[in-house]
Amino acid sequence: MAIDLSIPRVQNCCCCGSLKCGTIGIAVVFLIMNLLYVIGTLVALAAFNGEGINAFRVLDAIFDVILIILCIVLIVGAVKGNPLLCRIWIIGTIIFVTAMFILCIVGSSLIGLNNPQAAHVIGFFWFYLAVEEGLLVYGVIVVNSFVESLRHEDATLPPYSQVNESAAV
Repeated sequence: MAIDLSIPRVQNCCCCGSLKCGTIGIAVVFLIMNLLYVIGTLVALAAFNGEGINAFRVLDAIFDVILIILCIVLIVGAVKGNPLLCRIWIIGTIIFVTAMFILCIVGSSLIGLNNPQAAHVIGFFWFYLAVEEGLLVYGVIVVNSFVESLRHEDATLPPYSQVNESAAV
């Protein structure tokens, strides 16, 4: 028995928007979110002379810069209708989500080991992560649906009446 590992598909984004608009919207939202986070990290680094900035925050900021680049690639791919650029975003985002979960598991365990009273901070941290990663997974589903729609548009043959038989010879 074969296991189906395909990503589910949707017909439109958020029940009313086209897949292309949804794809561009997802890219813009995550581009802005991650730009704000990276700017906040840089401001905190400059304002506090590095206090409160640890390796996990820096690593998180590096991952966010990578996601910013992927979002720019997705915007270009969606506007130009290039399925390869959209697939690069899909693969990069899946890797990003996995890396963020690993980073957060390690970070939470280190915070919990050093300060057991910080459970509420870890809870808010995981809530934020669940919302962000959940939206990214939905974004992967929308972008994959857009890529598949592009693939099906490219694969359609013209009606027989529009085929120029003399050019085929």
